[in-house]
Amino acid sequence: MGQFQQILWAANVAVGIVLLALLIAREKFRAFPAFTGYLLLNLSQAVAFYFATRRWGYASRNMWLFGWGSQVVVTLARALAVAELCRHMLARYHGVWGLAWRVLCGSAMVVILYSGFAGRRRWELAFPALDRSLELSIAAVIVILLLFVRYYEVVADPVDRSLAVGLCLYSCFGAVNNTILDRYLYSYQELWIILGMLSFLASLMVWTWALRSPQSVSRREEALLAPGIYESLAPQINLRLRTLNDRLSQFWNSESPRR
Repeated sequence: MGQFQQILWAANVAVGIVLLALLIAREKFRAFPAFTGYLLLNLSQAVAFYFATRRWGYASRNMWLFGWGSQVVVTLARALAVAELCRHMLARYHGVWGLAWRVLCGSAMVVILYSGFAGRRRWELAFPALDRSLELSIAAVIVILLLFVRYYEVVADPVDRSLAVGLCLYSCFGAVNNTILDRYLYSYQELWIILGMLSFLASLMVWTWALRSPQSVSRREEALLAPGIYESLAPQINLRLRTLNDRLSQFWNSESPRR
């Protein structure tokens, strides 16, 4: 690594450790075990990457396989964290969540088919193609989730929104970065690593900022109001969302006997 890369590497590791400490201190790791596992995997990858470059060298084939293999594993862990976030925000709407997890599974199948097609053309592009398609799927799912939450006025915790924004920004940038790498490959590799570390550092800072204060994760007190008041005031049970959820629930229930 160059000196600037080492500085970025150290900054990512340091902020990642701070974020993990905040997750533990705020007891958010219980609500987001997949996201916590993703951060642990990412930190492990960063440490392993540092020692791997010293052992195999920066441009060796072993380093290429290790780097991309571990990157795909970490990206899959991030996809699970996104699925967890979707479930966290939509689980109380059983019909809507039934649609969401089917979209996630469908995206995974598209990813596998796309990466297999790219791998037949050139083996060096198989891992970048898989990682890029995963990034695109993650970004698309989060954008749809945020648009859905906004359109139907679903009440979402500020921490949930910040996690979603950070994941979306990093995946969008990762897809663009991998697309450029696909074209220029070796000549772009060093800049690709630097830009990737910068974008991940930005996402880490978004997540850390969201968890900085205990008020952002404090439990909401139960408001003992009459059901009629809830129906008139709470956006999460508005008529449009309830209608959509009821229709989807009926659809999934009607489909289940055929299986």
